[in-house]
Amino acid sequence: MRWFKPALIQLVASLLAWFWIAPATAPLAWAGLQGVLAASLACMLRERGWRLMIYAGFCPAMLGMLQLGLPNWLYLALALLLIGLARNAAFESVPFYRSSAAAVAAVAARLPENARLLEAGCADARFAMALSAERPDVIIVACENALLAWCWAWLRWWRAGQPANVRIVYASLWSLGWQEFDAVYTFLSPAPMARVWRQFQQQGRPGSLLLSNTFTVPGVAPTATLPLGGPLQQALLIWNHSYERV
Repeated sequence: MRWFKPALIQLVASLLAWFWIAPATAPLAWAGLQGVLAASLACMLRERGWRLMIYAGFCPAMLGMLQLGLPNWLYLALALLLIGLARNAAFESVPFYRSSAAAVAAVAARLPENARLLEAGCADARFAMALSAERPDVIIVACENALLAWCWAWLRWWRAGQPANVRIVYASLWSLGWQEFDAVYTFLSPAPMARVWRQFQQQGRPGSLLLSNTFTVPGVAPTATLPLGGPLQQALLIWNHSYERV
């Protein structure tokens, strides 16, 4: 069902564009109009941010690739690459984000001594490896379920000398037991944050911390906020496990 709405939007936009411009006679103009209509429909259905760019660019990009006459195997290779690196953008509404140095420093300053940290969605493990260097006393479990991103993360860990306080796990963040950790760090998107909060409330140990880079929990004010100073990575939001819903 996650694919139904995007496919329907593209189909309706294609038919509407066909009403004004015949794709066989003016394919570039038709694709441009289709992109504008797809983004407009998506906006009306409350899609925001980077998703609107995908809606607008999908059909023009496909037409451009077809006109280049690229070999058929290249499309499959590109699709596998995208799924391998960023499958969560489609299935979990979580893009491939990489935490900044400011986020690493802010988390390092908040963790207690000898803490166990779960990085819930580690992408290429840049955050985990930087935090490991800054806080060697912290045990870090970094999970990722996009296969190529996990391979990238594992290779980064291996090239760093396989630090003993970091473990790169191929797993979904939802499948791990959060009760094992003193803190959970996320840099996801607004879409899964309500579910993140529920899992933290249900599984987090008393006194543990939920640390979110930029994205807030709907209806729950953080107990602390640390500015990160970036245009995207704006603040580190912190909740205690004992915090009551407002």
